[in-house]
Amino acid sequence: MSPPSDPVTPLRDPVAAIAAGLVVSCQAPEGHPLRVPSVIARLAVCAALGGAAAVRVNHPDDVRAVKSVVDLPVIALHKERAADRDLITPRWELVEALAAAGADVVAVEATGRAELPVDALVARVHGQLDLPVMADVATVDQGLAAWAAGADLVATTLSGYTPDSPRQSAPDLDLVAALTAAGVRTVAEGRFRTPDQVRAAFAVGAYATVVGTAITDPVALTRSLAAVAPRAAGAANPVGAAGTASPARQC
Repeated sequence: MSPPSDPVTPLRDPVAAIAAGLVVSCQAPEGHPLRVPSVIARLAVCAALGGAAAVRVNHPDDVRAVKSVVDLPVIALHKERAADRDLITPRWELVEALAAAGADVVAVEATGRAELPVDALVARVHGQLDLPVMADVATVDQGLAAWAAGADLVATTLSGYTPDSPRQSAPDLDLVAALTAAGVRTVAEGRFRTPDQVRAAFAVGAYATVVGTAITDPVALTRSLAAVAPRAAGAANPVGAAGTASPARQC
């Protein structure tokens, strides 16, 4: 795939570009064998060739690498570790760095744990950076608040990972349905693994759907299949310490 003419110029209407499409989360946590910007960029090329409408990418270095090889919208975030989980772009300086790297959409924490309240954060991104905002939420109330604050997209990314949201192994389709019924432009994200789950998200009104680990993490995919093999219980890991990190959820 040929590189775009200017790798740091945001697309003008990335929100419209992802409508009714699949977004592929191209990420790898620290310690993962794929945790290299050039490799993340190749995953993005694979996503583009497979028909993805956009990619979701963590960290400015990866944003720059991806923007240099694909013309897809890049939904950018910068995870920052807290005591209990990764927060999604919780500080303004992280937002600015993503914008400078060429983000087309900035994904931010909208659960009340960011540096700025969601209304102030959305207004600042719109006013100073002229970029759309994806608000990552865990509950209906958070989604409604983010939408009222002017977020361009509201994603169900954090449902199941906060104390006030349901713990479950499947996607939170109830949250997707509740937000779309309220008129929120909702991106279904979190634990989507199968075509049937993606269809179900669109059936309840999702604007777009994000899939990450089930597409771009061969460690997690291998682990899920190896776990059912007869030798799984006693198998030793032949990889050295640098390659043994447990894959993190992609969001």
